[in-house]
Amino acid sequence: MGNEEKRIVMPDYSEGFRCIAGKCRHSCCIGWEIDIDEKTYEKYRTVSGPIGEKLRACICAPSDSEESLPHFILGDNERCPFLNSENLCELILGLGEDSLCEICTEHPRFYKNCSGHLEMGYGLCCEEAARLLLSHSEPVRLIGISENGGLRSEIFSLLQERTNSLDARIDDIFGLLSVSPSRAVLASDASDISHWGAFLGELERLDPAWDIEIGKLRSASLTREDLASFDAYMEKEGRAFEYENLLWYLIYRHLTDDPLIDEATLCVEFAVLSVKLLHYLGACKYKENGAFAKDEQVELARMFSSEIEYSDENVDLIYDHIFDLQESI
Repeated sequence: MGNEEKRIVMPDYSEGFRCIAGKCRHSCCIGWEIDIDEKTYEKYRTVSGPIGEKLRACICAPSDSEESLPHFILGDNERCPFLNSENLCELILGLGEDSLCEICTEHPRFYKNCSGHLEMGYGLCCEEAARLLLSHSEPVRLIGISENGGLRSEIFSLLQERTNSLDARIDDIFGLLSVSPSRAVLASDASDISHWGAFLGELERLDPAWDIEIGKLRSASLTREDLASFDAYMEKEGRAFEYENLLWYLIYRHLTDDPLIDEATLCVEFAVLSVKLLHYLGACKYKENGAFAKDEQVELARMFSSEIEYSDENVDLIYDHIFDLQESI
């Protein structure tokens, strides 16, 4: 990827990331088409023995399909053919980690080219990445760079001002961006939540479990008292920072390090909307169960990321709808 040529910057919480392999409840080796880069494909063609035979039998070559890259032929339940019964990778077990193709080596990392450095993070479609983010109680910091004082840095500074409520911090960020509260698409009441639930129901979806969560948004049955009770619970549990961290992650992932103000505004709208919806879904689970476990928060974040963040089409449609709603106000 050429990433080694640039200094890599990453969030401090991500230093502890390790793939949990067979312990993962949502393996990235299930349900995702796995493309094979050209260099690894050529290497696979030379592997000998039974594993080499299986490699050649389980790869769809470019000449065999309309795809531009070779990829593994998924098996039953869309499992990678090299994922064994214990959800461990046969290629790692038989050939070592260096045998993996680029996408398997890098996932769930994402990269952004910036001026003079490369920003890296771990996507929340990975439950372990989500767990690390949502367990990091201190304000997130970037390793490998000093903030340059630009617009994104100012946004992060306001977001992490913990002497204010999160809603007040969001208002301050929109103030910085010269966006009035009446124009901010915040999903702040039941009709907004219901609207966005209906909208998300029109998008491409992967997991039937996500339909259940969308249904909760569409019905928007929680009262203000329900939401206030949930907020009090999260404060008492010392977990209110989780929503700050989710906002930080979404802005970091989707916004360049030196954005134009219009770009920053739309990205912050998307991030705020996303976190408001996740907050509402957390409140639903709290009302249902009288508690809201960290694992439930991790699963909501993972599901949202898989269904929304990892679909460029869905993200673009949400951005377009936010813009259209702003224009109609």
